[in-house]
Amino acid sequence: MKIKEIVSAADKEKYSELAKKLGNIFNSLEWLDIFSDKVKFFGIYEDDGKLVGGFPLFKEKKFGLNIYQNPPFSPSIGPIMQVDAQNQVAIMDKWKEVLKLVAELIDSLPYSIVLLSLDKKIVDTQPFIWRKFKINPCYTYVLDLNKSIEEIQKEMSKERRNDISKALKDNLISKKVNDVKEVKLLINKTFLRQNKKIKEYYLDKILFNFSNDSNSYAFVTFEGEKPIAASFCIYDRDTAYYLLGGYDDKSKHHGAGALAMWEAIKYAKELGIKYFDFEGSMVPQIEKYFRGFGGKLTPYYKISKARLFIEIILKFFKRGTF
Repeated sequence: MKIKEIVSAADKEKYSELAKKLGNIFNSLEWLDIFSDKVKFFGIYEDDGKLVGGFPLFKEKKFGLNIYQNPPFSPSIGPIMQVDAQNQVAIMDKWKEVLKLVAELIDSLPYSIVLLSLDKKIVDTQPFIWRKFKINPCYTYVLDLNKSIEEIQKEMSKERRNDISKALKDNLISKKVNDVKEVKLLINKTFLRQNKKIKEYYLDKILFNFSNDSNSYAFVTFEGEKPIAASFCIYDRDTAYYLLGGYDDKSKHHGAGALAMWEAIKYAKELGIKYFDFEGSMVPQIEKYFRGFGGKLTPYYKISKARLFIEIILKFFKRGTF
């Protein structure tokens, strides 16, 4: 097997077919085309030249450094791969071989820094450890929507149920909106409050170009006529992902965000979607908030590596990552 950059239109179309069958929305060409200026596709090929999988890499240059990472707002790069073997050992052998090639390919790139997340289905990180990548476990919460609404609500924390009840008691209303300008405003307010930068160019492409009724939805909580909280989700055939949210801190109503999230969860179930992924956070207070909705704690792995002199510097600022 071998891995190489996908250059032909035919192979890109084949990758698209595999992504729809095996991957999630973040593997799709429709999503990755948002970042077409900086994303490259790499294909996994059998010895006979048949394309059986692949993954994207987003390359950015900062301060003269080549940084390879997930495309913005994307929780993982995959990879995806079609495996025809039925025997469990044969399946593991195939994945081990491919992940070894992925690690070698990434390590051969002209990188200064590598910072990538693997799909949560991939638990074998040994090939990356063998290439001296650092492995960090991260976590998200995944809610099973096959349960009834009553069961889902019962499994939520008392605090989160109280937040929602308080919002309804105070006559807050959360409704699905088609005009996402209010959503963007609330997202920007949240990032500004947290002193975080947001890639606004890509945010606009997601909200105003990519987003439509077949792949995304948003709920906004209103206090009277004033929008005070928002939840924006994208979805594929199996899973709805809480991608972005925002809150007007001048409102001071703790239940506004929870109500928007709860309506987003219920709507995903109405669509017949099986799971709701909160795209978890390693920030303690955010993790606690997501945990309160009752999802299953689900690990995924982040791989990182930097050239030696850069890694020494990064250890002072990003000790947990490098």
